[in-house]
Amino acid sequence: MFEYKVSLSSIMPDKGEIAQKVGHDFVEEADKVLMRLSSIEAKGAFIIIDPSESGFHYGAKVKSAFSKAERVALFVASLGETSKRIINFYREDPLAYYMADFLASEFAEAMAGYMYGRIKEYALNFDWGCSNRYSPGYCGWSVKEQGILFGFFPKNSCGVRLSESFLMDPVKSVSGAIALGREVRYQEYGCKMCEEKNCLYKSKL
Repeated sequence: MFEYKVSLSSIMPDKGEIAQKVGHDFVEEADKVLMRLSSIEAKGAFIIIDPSESGFHYGAKVKSAFSKAERVALFVASLGETSKRIINFYREDPLAYYMADFLASEFAEAMAGYMYGRIKEYALNFDWGCSNRYSPGYCGWSVKEQGILFGFFPKNSCGVRLSESFLMDPVKSVSGAIALGREVRYQEYGCKMCEEKNCLYKSKL
């Protein structure tokens, strides 16, 4: 298992993109929250398994992406309990509370991107390509399969626990799988091509 500790100050979201998302009138408020969140040390880990070991029942789209996988990388990443405390600090201020929750989600995505980069570096050692990253609960892959994914990691890996409904706690956490192999390719389609009607990521587009 490969483990990482990452200061969020080193993977700050692009401030121009943040300004577009929150509105230029709220950039100053966003900057204050970003400064607090950037003090967090996030954790991430990934492992490599043989596809035959997984026992996953992917949705059709994910199954197709993994059809030529020689190995599968499973990852978990989390902003940890500190992110919950920072978000709750702003609970009495609706705007700041929303801003903290939104920006923590942006950092969680940045952390997932960081983990993708580390997995890609690993894959290059074997001349493997990498698929897009997929998470249980999206693209027709049942969220219940979080239980299988987390079964490959030590208990409470990266400080993440699963609820009875297979949701992650702390909520600002990301998990997923990436296909690796000589014939595996990254697909430049993005979320807009996904047919999943109730996807939380798609609702942000």
